[in-house]
Amino acid sequence: MAFAQDQFKVLLFTVQDTWHYECIPKAVDAFHKMAAEHQFQFDWTQTPEGLAEKLPSYDVVVFLNANADNLTDEQLEVLKTHIHNGKGFVGVHSTSDSDIRNPWFDNLVGGVFKDHPQFQAAVLTNHDVNFPSNLHLPEKWLWSEEWYNFDLLKSENIKVILSVDENTYDYKKGYDEIPLKGMGENHPIAWYQLYEGGRSFYTTLGHKPEAFQNQIYLDHLFGGIYWASKE
Repeated sequence: MAFAQDQFKVLLFTVQDTWHYECIPKAVDAFHKMAAEHQFQFDWTQTPEGLAEKLPSYDVVVFLNANADNLTDEQLEVLKTHIHNGKGFVGVHSTSDSDIRNPWFDNLVGGVFKDHPQFQAAVLTNHDVNFPSNLHLPEKWLWSEEWYNFDLLKSENIKVILSVDENTYDYKKGYDEIPLKGMGENHPIAWYQLYEGGRSFYTTLGHKPEAFQNQIYLDHLFGGIYWASKE
């Protein structure tokens, strides 16, 4: 019996950290189910060595709560080659939260995490109902999340597809007595861009493990992966 070919190949890269380690098994399980449902090839690595070894064979790399802090210069060059060859990158949640400033990677993601208030529900605005990650989302969407504030936002390059309304949550409510400042009227949450020949999609959504059991969120994430897979 002949089987249909996978439509594209996705490599998931995760890194253990203090805040998101519980997400990893839920995310990996969700990716296995997503790959079966949408028929794409899926693999997963937790090491920079595995990332550098496997990446040349894949169309899209997903950094899930992972960044470039643990990558050597040689391993980062593998990622750069991937992008320069017209391939795709997807960043999820704390991928923008790097301790080490690497301008190339910062620009690839499109923004640098600054801080966030306590986990809260808020209203999102869908700015592009025709973008694959947003096709199923209403114009206004209620979601609970860590609402990231950003520094070094590449607003001239990124195309914002989701933003959060700071009037719908307490953006000042941090984890101490010093109030946070928020970002004001324009507070991006998900975006995409063309970058040095490749495609980059980033979403801040996905802090809690439960997100990876939520079909609305998973459809949002798959839409970004689908878009990033196109040359």
